[in-house]
Amino acid sequence: MTILSRALVAAIAAAAVWTAAAVATTWTALPALRTDFYSSIPRDQVGTFQRRVGVMTSAGADWIHAGWIADPERESYRVSLRSGDEAWSPVTTTRYGSALVGDLRAGSDYEVRVEAVAEAAGAAARELGTATVRTTVEPGPLERPVIAGPWRRLFRPSKAGNYVNDHTVFRDASGRWRVLGITGPGRGDYNAELRLAQGLAPDRAAPLAAQVPGGATSPPAPLTLRELLAAGGMTEDEPVADFRRPAWAPHVIREHGGLFHLYWSPHRLAHAVSIDGAHWYRRPDAIALPSGWFFRDAMLLEVARGQWLLYATARGWWYSRVDLYQSFDLDHWQHIGVAWQGQSGSERNALVSSAESPFVVARGGRYYLSITYNNETGIAAPLALALGYWTGGARAYNDTLVFASGDPYEFGTWRGRGRASGLVAELEAHAPEIVRDDADDAWYVTTCGWPLAATLTSGEVAAAPLRWEPVTR
Repeated sequence: MTILSRALVAAIAAAAVWTAAAVATTWTALPALRTDFYSSIPRDQVGTFQRRVGVMTSAGADWIHAGWIADPERESYRVSLRSGDEAWSPVTTTRYGSALVGDLRAGSDYEVRVEAVAEAAGAAARELGTATVRTTVEPGPLERPVIAGPWRRLFRPSKAGNYVNDHTVFRDASGRWRVLGITGPGRGDYNAELRLAQGLAPDRAAPLAAQVPGGATSPPAPLTLRELLAAGGMTEDEPVADFRRPAWAPHVIREHGGLFHLYWSPHRLAHAVSIDGAHWYRRPDAIALPSGWFFRDAMLLEVARGQWLLYATARGWWYSRVDLYQSFDLDHWQHIGVAWQGQSGSERNALVSSAESPFVVARGGRYYLSITYNNETGIAAPLALALGYWTGGARAYNDTLVFASGDPYEFGTWRGRGRASGLVAELEAHAPEIVRDDADDAWYVTTCGWPLAATLTSGEVAAAPLRWEPVTR
């Protein structure tokens, strides 16, 4: 046997061992992770929640979505649609509490009806509810986000930890910008990330001339993001979510009543609330057992009044994906499908999922999903990471893909860059948020990361201006 043939045999053997190890690890590890569709709503309370919620709808220019509480172990659901005096027309059957109906007329009224069909033989259909909904006007042009300036420091902690990874950016009740983010000691150890670092924008100095009748001084307007970045960024406030278990990937939203909601992971959805966006009070876990494997990096989007979607990193038997959950009260969630998934041809499908830090922006009647496409396939990268080494390089660590969709429920299937579906942009950023500052009508994008990895920063959250450009195809 020649030296060349021996090298070829050795390479084939090494590839076979690597593949076998990856497959064995997958098939051993995944079933050991506990999951349960009903974790957020106990089985014996499904009927109560069904009566409370009924059928809720959201709509776009050519689509309607119906949402309800599902009981997939006991029944399936028949969804029908009609317009005006038309007869009811069945459009789909599903086991989850979600139905997306497309190819509809813009600016038109529709009725949607959902009926439950029990598994028992001969059982009659039971109506869950009927709702009326109007489709919207045609969306604006398809766009892509573009980083339009240099990165500037927004926040880096020194007390709660030494860096910030996945994070959330929001205004508190006073209007001041805040950051909450993953932190820990050293250069990056996910096992030591047990609380969230908190950054706070400084107060603007009150102008002496800002007087109101009676001699009082009017409060100064909070700093805009542009002013905050020019001033050097945020100071450190007290850490949040120090509960002696991992605290990753926070996300904060504010509901219409004014209450702030904070969620974080992994493997369950922890929940806290705040009146002012600064002081947080723990609530029971919103999801104790997720529906999918490797649940983490949850992000929320309100799609209609009293209806929220939650996007989360997840993993199928082999491919990475973004799971989709639905809630009507921000306390109870149900899995309704997969918003984005890798398939044959996708470049990265790590055991812990490569579809990290999903983030959705609504703009001009369209929706844009960003995913940090991270973590190499196989077992070598996670083993190296456990030893404190990042093997993927800058390209992998700061590789964020942006997908566009006409609705917030489906962003397509990823089969690699050569067969991209819905891909409109690639951003050199890690775990970014795309943020609009209403005060000066400006958009920004953030980045962050472990100092041990090939990050664009030295451990801080940084922000850069962002612009939207038309997509021409």
